[in-house]
Amino acid sequence: MVKDWESRNAGPAGELPNQQWAVIYTPGRVCGLKGSSVDLSCSYKHPEGLTVNRSLWYIESQWKFGAEPEDVRESDQYKGRVQYSRTLNSCRMTITDLRESDAHTYSFRFYTDDPDGRYSGRPGVTLSVTDLKVTVSDTDGGVKKLTCSSTCTLPNTTTYIWYRNGQPVSDQNRNELELRDRTVDAGSYSCAVKGYEELGSPAVCVFDKGLQVKVEGPAVTASEGQTVTLNCSSTCTLPNNTTYIWYKNGQPVSECESASCPVAVVSEAVSYSCAVRGSCLHSPPVDSPKTTRAVILPPGQRVEGDSVTLTCSSDAHPPVLSYSWFNQSSGVELGTGQSYNITSISSQHSGLYYCTAQNQLGQSRSGPSRLDVLYSPRPPSVSETEVNGSVTLVCVSDSNPASSYTWFRKTGGHITQFGEGASLTLAAGADGVFYCMAENPYGSSTSSEWTFTSGVLWGDVVAFFPPKRRRAAVTSSKKEENSGEGASAPVFDEVSTLAVTSDTSRAASSDDQDDVQYATVHFSRSQTKDVPLNSTVHPSNALPEEEEVQYAAVNTAKPRTAR
Repeated sequence: MVKDWESRNAGPAGELPNQQWAVIYTPGRVCGLKGSSVDLSCSYKHPEGLTVNRSLWYIESQWKFGAEPEDVRESDQYKGRVQYSRTLNSCRMTITDLRESDAHTYSFRFYTDDPDGRYSGRPGVTLSVTDLKVTVSDTDGGVKKLTCSSTCTLPNTTTYIWYRNGQPVSDQNRNELELRDRTVDAGSYSCAVKGYEELGSPAVCVFDKGLQVKVEGPAVTASEGQTVTLNCSSTCTLPNNTTYIWYKNGQPVSECESASCPVAVVSEAVSYSCAVRGSCLHSPPVDSPKTTRAVILPPGQRVEGDSVTLTCSSDAHPPVLSYSWFNQSSGVELGTGQSYNITSISSQHSGLYYCTAQNQLGQSRSGPSRLDVLYSPRPPSVSETEVNGSVTLVCVSDSNPASSYTWFRKTGGHITQFGEGASLTLAAGADGVFYCMAENPYGSSTSSEWTFTSGVLWGDVVAFFPPKRRRAAVTSSKKEENSGEGASAPVFDEVSTLAVTSDTSRAASSDDQDDVQYATVHFSRSQTKDVPLNSTVHPSNALPEEEEVQYAAVNTAKPRTAR
């Protein structure tokens, strides 16, 4: 029998010249990715009549001739990371969590049921361990060529994955990547092997990008004056002695030269960025909220009773954490949240609204947005003025849009349109009951009625004094219609310092008639107080005692204001 056969002098296939004993490794060289798993495979044969009862793998360089080799599984370096698999005429060793120290030539050795029949296939299979690295080269036209390289040749079936700023680049599965657009393609790039994405290469910066600023601490809003810390980090490998430059609103901050910089929270727009001194690396900025906008939806006209939504938007990095809503006239906070809803709006909701947006760095306030509520006219009020004997009535109603006004006169049982516009001037002879109507596209409303008698109310009032009457009474009348309120108390004008002129000549020529006295009474309106119904009229000349002062019945339709 053959004793301890070896294929030391065999060819690359590891076969003996007599081809009775053999171990064939396929392939003879294996490249494994650091941190991954690798299979070392082989096939073997022996003379007929023998049975393999034991096998092992060993590191060829560590075997001393004349001694039994050490089983890889027994080595402390490999414990828990090596598995064997052997079937009839095939053999395999799997090594997991590859390390650089695993790079060796491994041989397969098997033992038969003949004590002298054992065999080692030498030379064995060579294992190389590598990690990935991205190299960048310039080509014609400013194109950047990225290569995912390794210190040994990975299998041809290897599928590569490229990452830009930590995100996969689609439709790229080769070990090369070309970048052409400085603006679009700028960023940090790394590569990995499919199935071992976690074992990617270190990132490289292409087109001078790769820094980023992060706000340290939880994502909560901070009050003005509080301090937050900014950290400048890179997805690329930077030297240990890196010096940083910090910028606030584009201007260098001299007190910060390390990777961290404390800053104060402000109530205005502010931005920060960092750079590496001596390089072209410069981070994108981080900002407090800016370009904050308040929008009222839906757009278009808003009619009383509609519902509206106020929406706030802002540009911020890191993102906005809180929104607040305010009415500009009061300055009182109405609510929080990016949207604020108002159901069944009324005229009271008309006005200007604004919002504020806040993140960890500061706060921004939007410009005002106007809510214009359209509504029908409210019941009009009527006031009057008297100039040079003419009376002018003025009709006023609250509405949006502004109302147009129409005046009507009631005479007997007829109602006729008497004029248009907010004011109406009445001359002598235009007796009747008047009222106005306010109207806009959303409705109409009418005022209370006003009675006008040219010979009584406007201008001088003629007072008649029949003889032998004992009491004086002053009465006033006003009709209230189309008003949502109850009738108001009568309004009386104060009668004071009345000039009563007796016509004595008429009295002298009528001896055989009852004594009749006429007087012209001029009224002046008091602005401070009402006078009781029973006002006293004082004539300037006393009548004879036996005729006694008679009462004057004065009917007036002139009120103070619309009630």
